[in-house]
Amino acid sequence: MNERQLLEQKQKSPAIQKLLRTLRFAEGTERGGPDSYRVMFGGSLAPDLKRHPDKVITSPGGYASSAAGAYQFLTPSWQSHAKALGLQDFSAYNQDLAATRAIRNRLMPIGGLATLEKEGFSPRVSAALAPEWASLPTESGKSYYGQPVKSISELQKVFGQDVAIPGAPPSPPVATGDSRSVEEILSSALGGIRKEDLEQREEKSQGLLQTVKDAIKGSLLRSAIPGLISPGGMF
Repeated sequence: MNERQLLEQKQKSPAIQKLLRTLRFAEGTERGGPDSYRVMFGGSLAPDLKRHPDKVITSPGGYASSAAGAYQFLTPSWQSHAKALGLQDFSAYNQDLAATRAIRNRLMPIGGLATLEKEGFSPRVSAALAPEWASLPTESGKSYYGQPVKSISELQKVFGQDVAIPGAPPSPPVATGDSRSVEEILSSALGGIRKEDLEQREEKSQGLLQTVKDAIKGSLLRSAIPGLISPGGMF
């Protein structure tokens, strides 16, 4: 398997697809369609995708660049990737493939694409890619080239990665339903009383209630027939 075939396989992975989307967002080229791949430095669009525009444009801020495409390839960078991979045009597919190669090359010192798969868009991954894309922050949060950058938290959201907020309390556990029996729930609510104890208490209560009923009945009987229970009577 040659380099191009290997990269074509890697390009399909969810992590690479999410990172490519993140790079388009960071570089300000995401237009939601084919025009994303025609953007030249400064925001104008190339007439077509037959080749890299190879046109140096100076921005109002004084920056000059030949950057073009969804990933803002400088002319020398594009020519290097095109030669290595045999790319014949500046199509969207070829731009994605060249960007995947650039990602792989920049991540090699920290473990290659496997690090991206494991860590997602971590500060370490961003810092490794920062020399390739000026819009990505280094670990200090600044551009490798002193240009404006996106924040790491903003880029992680685009990547689709959970972002930990320093100092925030942990999220409460999600309710999943109580698998305990009714007896166990009642026992817990009553301070740990077992089902057997509850049954014994219920029997004692029933016995006490019956005793009270018998006493009341006897008292009523004595009041109604006093002669029967007087000294020397029948009872």
